[in-house]
Amino acid sequence: MGREGNKPRSWWSTPIMRTFVKHKITMKYLLSAVATTIALTTSAQSAQLVDYIVAVVNEDVILNSELEQAVDSIERQIRASGNTPPIESELRDQMRERLIMQTLQAQRADQRGIRVTDEDLNQALQQIAQQNGMDLRDFARALRAEGVDFLMVREQVRNELLANSLRQREVDARVNVTDREIEAFLAKTRKNDQATEYRLEHILIAVPEGSTDDVRKAARAEAEQIRQAVQDGASFSQMAIGRSDATTALDGGDLGWRTAGALPTVFADRVDNMDLGAVSDVIETGSGYNLIRLAEQRGGQPVQMITETRARHILLQPNAIRDEAATRERAAELLEELQGGADFAELAKEYSDDSGSANQGGDLGWQPPGGFVPTFQKRMDALDKNEISEPFETQFGWHIVQLIDRRERDSAEDIARNQARQAIRQRKIAEEYEDWLRRQRAEAYVELRSEPTLTGATTGSTTGDS
Repeated sequence: MGREGNKPRSWWSTPIMRTFVKHKITMKYLLSAVATTIALTTSAQSAQLVDYIVAVVNEDVILNSELEQAVDSIERQIRASGNTPPIESELRDQMRERLIMQTLQAQRADQRGIRVTDEDLNQALQQIAQQNGMDLRDFARALRAEGVDFLMVREQVRNELLANSLRQREVDARVNVTDREIEAFLAKTRKNDQATEYRLEHILIAVPEGSTDDVRKAARAEAEQIRQAVQDGASFSQMAIGRSDATTALDGGDLGWRTAGALPTVFADRVDNMDLGAVSDVIETGSGYNLIRLAEQRGGQPVQMITETRARHILLQPNAIRDEAATRERAAELLEELQGGADFAELAKEYSDDSGSANQGGDLGWQPPGGFVPTFQKRMDALDKNEISEPFETQFGWHIVQLIDRRERDSAEDIARNQARQAIRQRKIAEEYEDWLRRQRAEAYVELRSEPTLTGATTGSTTGDS
């Protein structure tokens, strides 16, 4: 992602700007009602509809002006990606549903007392500006030059941060990864390099819970039809924009860069055997029928050999009975005992003030480079196998160290375990977050409204009630 002249990289394509969150206030409902009433009571020849409600979400509303603004922004994003937006009515429906979900999240965040400070907001905006190679002032000017309201962008970023904080509290905090899950993950993916990342595009044809067999068959047939269209040359991302029910639809279905482990399991099982540009067969999940396309692939983990050291030590610390000088003297006496043939482990158990290693005879286990404070590391690295150091001091006290052994080891195993833990965690979070969003939608009161007529009649439909 770069920039051309002083034109910012498409601001809506940055991760933090991919969603539009707008927290409404009840007063807006009243103002909109007043505006609509005024417009509808004016004579038919001179009536002008100022604004109207397109959705009621619990105690809040979404106005047509907000929806129009969101539609205009997403149209810019879609065209910037080289795709064609869906027809206006479909795009409005998709954006209205997105705004509904974002309003529900904003309401939940308010209930939980989650706030975004001006400092947090300014840091996020500065980061976006830096990604575009600008300072914040130049970034604001560049947006205005493209016809984008910077204050709108600022509010969208604020609410995106709010939604992220909500997800972390409601979902992330409940997700745990066990050692057993890591072992199972590594056993399954051992043959693959876990540093490899995949960029997938995704299409979902959703099937609501409790759907009949006929509905499911029709959804699968639609997925098969889309797959065939892509095989015949249609753009996958364009099909995602126009046909997908996934939350990433208006982003062309782009799931971003992920390791195999960070992908939904059913996707990860297929991506390893896919060629670049290939489209999967139809994949059935609890949400419906899916297609994925391998857009890009990168990475690869080189061998990283490190020298690990195993040592043991005796630590003596000054205390109320033994001052600094007495502690140094006692360390020298213990060294004499060791040089005279005393057993290092036994002396460590009896005299060491390091409670963590004393019971193990002072054994510190295998440690990578830099595992200890610099003075300790330097003294230990200077020893030969089985050699015992002279007493030396660190901020922890006086030490006597014996080098037990050294070994060369590929650190890829540690890297793989850390990557596995992160991958499993991200996958769990993504899956749980989707479930959480569906629950929030199902439990909410949502009323969809059409444009009022000048005769005063208003039509609407209720899609949820709690």
